[in-house]
Amino acid sequence: MKRGLAWASLQGLLSAGLLTWLASASEAPSGPLLVPIPREDYYAWEAALVWPWRVAMALTFAGVGTPLARKLGGRGDFGATFDEGAFALALPFLLLWWAPDVVLYATGGFDAMRSGVRVVAPLATLATWLLATLAMRRVHGLSTPRATLVAFVGLVTQATLGALVLR
Repeated sequence: MKRGLAWASLQGLLSAGLLTWLASASEAPSGPLLVPIPREDYYAWEAALVWPWRVAMALTFAGVGTPLARKLGGRGDFGATFDEGAFALALPFLLLWWAPDVVLYATGGFDAMRSGVRVVAPLATLATWLLATLAMRRVHGLSTPRATLVAFVGLVTQATLGALVLR
């Protein structure tokens, strides 16, 4: 599970850096907030919470995906699902979401970053689902339709957890 923890940690730590940058510039989320944190302090709080939250999201993906995959004939275990799942969550996020956000914010400010979400979010979502499906096929030996279903359920569950805090 060390690889999974490394991927989830990288995702969380790089996110914390961007969020700290946003907080230091007095930026605030524009969308609805689900937790009672003042909008003007939200990014600072999120920077402090994002690393353990990302690890928890990867653990949730594996925790939901492993038993479901096993019920559908899968042969893998939790540790391998966590390792592969954390990679599937982190790589598209880092390349297709975090990196564009950093570039957009550095070159065009918060409005450019917020506008970029319309492009990066669907791309990152599709890439994550594809990698998560491949992970379930590799770890559990599932057919593509079954791996796609397991990946979808795991992704929705971990994203629901993420939606509570991450903006």
